[in-house]
Amino acid sequence: MIKPAPPKPKPVPPPPKPVVHPKPIPKPVPLPPLPRPIPRPVVHHPLPPKPLLAKTSAPQAPVYTPPVTPPAPPPPPAPSPAARQSAIDTYAAMLRTRVQANARVPDSVRMMHVGGTAVISFRLTPSGHLLSAQVAKSSGIGAINRAALKTVENTSFPPFIKKMPKHPMTFDVLVHLSAHGS
Repeated sequence: MIKPAPPKPKPVPPPPKPVVHPKPIPKPVPLPPLPRPIPRPVVHHPLPPKPLLAKTSAPQAPVYTPPVTPPAPPPPPAPSPAARQSAIDTYAAMLRTRVQANARVPDSVRMMHVGGTAVISFRLTPSGHLLSAQVAKSSGIGAINRAALKTVENTSFPPFIKKMPKHPMTFDVLVHLSAHGS
């Protein structure tokens, strides 16, 4: 007996392909419509008339331009330190002369037959007003110190000169007093 041939095995169906869903393509966001340029009517401007001086056929006369007034001058620059110091020195010399000319030798000094020099330090405002005065260096004799201080207090001072600072300043003057005359 002939054995029938075994039935051919059925071919194994290939595994099903995985289903790939295509990615949805994002839809482009519609841009807002561009505004259409508004047509503007073309306006033809007539050319301005040429000034008479622009004619090239006639010789040009010189055009008179009024002088430009210069701007207000800037405030004067601050004086240089050297100029300021020179002004202060000049003023201080004037003060020394004025104080010494005003010095009066009191009778107490005359009777003691003494003399001496005291240095008085004093502060003035720019208008020449005396703010304070004190003995900066003693003569060694109280009567001369007091007389020198009184001399400064009784002297009238001029206002500061140009180029000097515009604030109170301190000055020192030597006041010489002697029983034999000043």
